[in-house]
Amino acid sequence: MSARPTLQLIDTETGEVKGECPRCVDLESEVQRLEDIVTSLERDIRAWGIRYQELKRDKAQSAKHHPLYSEVEIVFREWQRLCNHPRSPFTADRFWIALPYYENPKYGLKMMILAVKGAAYDPFEPMRRNGTRKRLDEWERIFKDAGSFEDFCNRAPRSDESAVSSTQPADKS
Repeated sequence: MSARPTLQLIDTETGEVKGECPRCVDLESEVQRLEDIVTSLERDIRAWGIRYQELKRDKAQSAKHHPLYSEVEIVFREWQRLCNHPRSPFTADRFWIALPYYENPKYGLKMMILAVKGAAYDPFEPMRRNGTRKRLDEWERIFKDAGSFEDFCNRAPRSDESAVSSTQPADKS
């Protein structure tokens, strides 16, 4: 490895070398300190990347071993069939997105399937500039939040189930 170049002062009129720059020693030590920090940060980033991948694997494993995995997968397979997404994989992320709706006593399996039917029956389809339509019936959109979930339930054909609402029904006295 070659030695680091040193800075020297040169008289611009005569071209005479005046000697080393008085601040160069301080600046070189500062550069070395900053290079050490960058090297340390790069090592930390690699370590965090490894930890992140391990956590993703752990999350995927815990999803596959969850007791309700197969029940949520039933809803996913129905979504694939009804919404025509046969190549979409059932991932751990998709399981964790839908699990709260399965566990919620107000919703459960029946309401989840109703929401999927609503997405298949009446999806939002905006027109693209090229004249085609984009069908917005994604799994993540259905299970985004309670309001979105209930909206998709209400889109289902009336022959399937009655409407869903987050508000209490009015008293009929």
